[in-house]
Amino acid sequence: MAELGRRGLVATAFAGNVPDIDLLAYRNGRTIALQVKSVRTGSVSFDAKRFMTIEFEGDRQIITETAPGLDASLIFVFVSIGQRSGEDGFFILDQGTLQGIVCANHAAWLAKHGGIRPKNPQSTHTAVSFAQLDKFRDNWSLIETRLSEER
Repeated sequence: MAELGRRGLVATAFAGNVPDIDLLAYRNGRTIALQVKSVRTGSVSFDAKRFMTIEFEGDRQIITETAPGLDASLIFVFVSIGQRSGEDGFFILDQGTLQGIVCANHAAWLAKHGGIRPKNPQSTHTAVSFAQLDKFRDNWSLIETRLSEER
């Protein structure tokens, strides 16, 4: 929220749990929803079933399709929290792009292990590293563009 404020946007968080939306950003009569994920170290974890349909044949996972009904335009802001003030990293992309990354990661992990997760075959946990998100670093123009689009 502070970074959005520095960039001239009004941002507000929700008091309760709102699925898929953490913040609203507002400027010049326009509002957009943002999903925010913050971590200090490592990667960002997800349940792969958010992004794809997974069927099981015993312990083997089979990806059948991308998740229907996913809002591809929802904006995600990933925050890599720095050690000191001013060292945070911001990575901004839409959920459709993120879905492609998550699906590719999970498919590659399954292919490497014959479709079976080694420790917990029923787990659909997956992760995205900041190295994979690096091309979206400081992609504030995505938010700016969305706030200036015609309704």
